Amino acid sequence: MTAEQQEAVEANDPTRSGSPVPTTNGARLSQNEIEQLCLKAARGAGMSWGLAEEAGFAAAWLATRGLDGPGALLAQLWVGQGRSWREICPVIAPGRFRAADGGGLCPIALGAALCDHARLPETSLVETAVRVGPVDHPVLLLPFLADFARTRREGLRLVWSRGAVLLTADGGMFGDAAALEQETRLDAALEVEGPVPDDTSTQWEPLMVSAETLGELNSFALRITVPTSEVSRAGAGAAIGDND
Repeated sequence: MTAEQQEAVEANDPTRSGSPVPTTNGARLSQNEIEQLCLKAARGAGMSWGLAEEAGFAAAWLATRGLDGPGALLAQLWVGQGRSWREICPVIAPGRFRAADGGGLCPIALGAALCDHARLPETSLVETAVRVGPVDHPVLLLPFLADFARTRREGLRLVWSRGAVLLTADGGMFGDAAALEQETRLDAALEVEGPVPDDTSTQWEPLMVSAETLGELNSFALRITVPTSEVSRAGAGAAIGDND
């Protein structure tokens, strides 16, 4: 069987976990398609189901706002290979979410921890900012900070040495998100934001995911896919007719 024939068979194989995402020229995927692909890729890279679901959500949230969430997640999956939970998960203290060993935190683990503590003393933000980091690929924090702001019903500003991004309680995002997308590791502060910018008419173009990113995410996702075989194909489908 040729490679082309094999691909044709596997594309219609009901034992697959889902249809392969086309990678020839990149693709403009739906939010759900990005979320599911990135969830599977995160699982294939070794994330727990819970964190993988958060990773898929974060990548899709960013993509619908024109930011390369899938690319940032892919970069983070490579950075996280072989690292223990202790290395990527924040050590939490009042006003501080830091890395245990001084290395880079996983933004998915940090974002989930911040949301879990949104109404707890560790993130009070009454008298002082909350310090976070160092964190890798920090653009992936933005979806979690949007949830944090919504939970607290107040604007939240992420500030670092070269910029700031404001997330509002109603889902708005303002500031230097494009600059944050270029950062690979940084320390930052979270501050309560007062006045919200007057311009709330921001329109985002959905992201075109590159062929390279799609291919690598698919490679991670395939790690959790059971390879097809003659036995699995023979056993697929209903055992009896479904006509009454």
